[in-house]
Amino acid sequence: MDTTRIFVVVCVIVATLGPPGVGAAAAQSGDCAFPITRTDATGADVTIPADPETVVTLNPSAAQTMYEIDAWDEVVGVSSYASYLPGADGKTTVGTGNSDATIERTIALDPDLVLAPNTIYDSTVADLRAAGLTVYKFEEAEDLDDIVEKTRLTGDLVGACESADATADQLDRRLDVVRGAVDDVERPTVFYTFFGFTAGEDTFIHEVIETAGGDNIAATPDGANDTGRTSGYFAVSSEVVVDTDPTWFVLNSDQYDTATVPSGPGGVYEDTTAYEEDNAVVLDANEISQPGPRIVDAILDLVRVLHPEAYEEEIEGRIDRDGLSTERGTTVSRVADGSVNLAASNVGRVDRVQFDLPARENATADVRRVDVALATVNPTFDLRLRYGGNHSAPSGTRSLETIGLSGNGILADDVDHLTFRIAVNRSRLDGADPETVTLYRSNGTGWVPLRTTRVNATADGTTNATDAANDTLVYETRTTDLSTLLVAVEEPRPPAESAANATGTATATATASATAAPTVTSTATPAASTARPTGTAGSAPGFGPLIAVLAVLLAATASARGRR
Repeated sequence: MDTTRIFVVVCVIVATLGPPGVGAAAAQSGDCAFPITRTDATGADVTIPADPETVVTLNPSAAQTMYEIDAWDEVVGVSSYASYLPGADGKTTVGTGNSDATIERTIALDPDLVLAPNTIYDSTVADLRAAGLTVYKFEEAEDLDDIVEKTRLTGDLVGACESADATADQLDRRLDVVRGAVDDVERPTVFYTFFGFTAGEDTFIHEVIETAGGDNIAATPDGANDTGRTSGYFAVSSEVVVDTDPTWFVLNSDQYDTATVPSGPGGVYEDTTAYEEDNAVVLDANEISQPGPRIVDAILDLVRVLHPEAYEEEIEGRIDRDGLSTERGTTVSRVADGSVNLAASNVGRVDRVQFDLPARENATADVRRVDVALATVNPTFDLRLRYGGNHSAPSGTRSLETIGLSGNGILADDVDHLTFRIAVNRSRLDGADPETVTLYRSNGTGWVPLRTTRVNATADGTTNATDAANDTLVYETRTTDLSTLLVAVEEPRPPAESAANATGTATATATASATAAPTVTSTATPAASTARPTGTAGSAPGFGPLIAVLAVLLAATASARGRR
């Protein structure tokens, strides 16, 4: 490896493996009172005179911690590696930490507080302090307890004690659940590799491996480097790796895309048990490389691979009840512009997130529930739901409401499907048949009908006095992406047209009911009518007499053809 390559690798290691930790300075203040004074890693007594309104984080784990303790709105500047956090694109990027640009951009923001990792040079801290900024530099995190205490400390420094303590307590509980589940398992040998480096004792990555029920070979004498080192982060020779013969390789997503054991220089790793059995796992770099609250997600990913039975039987359900339930993990809040923000925060390893929305007063149609089925693990994301917009309805229908749904921190590939419960005020139908209410999805050029089912009289399946008084109707539909939805109803036929076709109406309607013919509506898009089931037993179809007779004949013909 030439000197340029070494420099690049070292920069990556410093940027990703050295975010802030705590040490003796991580004592919990308890009351979040200001002014507050704490001694930081430079030995300086840092005094914060008042609750800071603006904060710059010079590394991603500090940014992650601010996000998880609900102090994200105070952050005005982030490092380059914090771009994965929702809303980071709306903050100023100050660089990777130690450059002149970082110093200049941070000074220009004039924050009330700067949070610096242990990897930030003391000279950089001194330059920022010389410019009149208050800077707190963290000690290195050597274990998981340091991460828990660093979370509390950050809350003390930024005036978010209560939420920081809650986050730290939840992290502690989840770690205890995992430790108990793997207490008596047989531990496979594990090798962590990242651009030629590994993690030995006195590192939080070592504790991730051990807590997940693995045996870290880099912390053993046999896994030492050429100088006998078994602690900290260090380069290890491939021959040592082969000699220790790890059962599993743990990879970092910053270097590897797929969970495949690398063959190593000259194919040397092909002689290991891990290679022969294809035992590899890729951990998210934003979790495994950052000593923040999300470190437990890396542990859960690892224990699920190393000990799947223990994960399923002793961890998954308990973790959900201990802090990842829908109640605790989601919030619904109305924004000043009338939109609704749906936030899923640290929901963990779940594949479904449900949001229950309160009713809007005097609304024609409003969303009461959004159920997001996830295709990937995505513990934190935001959705924004907006009503209204100038959209014309399909021919023969009348628009009741348009609903736009967009996401932040969630990609199209993250979503398997979404299920909506939508309440409609019957009085606003103006005589239209409730069974013809249909939801449509915008495809950019027109409306695609969605299978729409009328469900119970209320969105939560119970009898609600307010909804009953308003004669509320509830419908359910499912879509596969974040898009604009239209709630529409078929316009009733004019009385003159109905009178002109009155002959045989009673006979046709009775025949249709007796033969249980499918509901047929007079919409200009037949696909919507035939795809949408009748959600309520015994509901009267809303079609004219001639169409009713045709429906019976078509049903009989279709049935006969189906038996061929």
